[in-house]
Amino acid sequence: MSDLGFEQMLAEQNENYRKSEEFSDWMPDDGDYIVTVIKCVKGVSEKEDTKLGWWKLTGRIEAPENEKLNGQEFSLGFYNTKAMGILKGQARKLNSGEPVTTLAEADAVFEAAQGKILRVKVTTSTSKKNGQDYTNCYVQEVIATEEVTDTNAAPPQA
Repeated sequence: MSDLGFEQMLAEQNENYRKSEEFSDWMPDDGDYIVTVIKCVKGVSEKEDTKLGWWKLTGRIEAPENEKLNGQEFSLGFYNTKAMGILKGQARKLNSGEPVTTLAEADAVFEAAQGKILRVKVTTSTSKKNGQDYTNCYVQEVIATEEVTDTNAAPPQA
């Protein structure tokens, strides 16, 4: 016997389910990693009549020497306008240490992070407030990469 209301809800919500990203809270062990930023998702949420902007970065571990870790994806961080200092600090790190003075600039920095290669540090610490362990990822530096140019290509036309 089935519940008609439940069946209707399944049908109504199926498209949202299909489009949603699968959630994973996997994090690598504490340590330093080289990662490529593969995704920046952003949005607005409302909490207690206050709108919050947020950004979530996802990275992929680049460790060809370690087939168990190579290619694994994890959250590099979730940043929002409720914690402006953390947001501003992360934007500066992603901007190669250069200050980011406006929220619009910070948004552009987070968007531009996709494809960048970073050295990050994963650290687990215990909260003094509730005694729980929390694992966080901190950007240490943006690794400079050079664009490869084809030396056999024809010179640009004037």
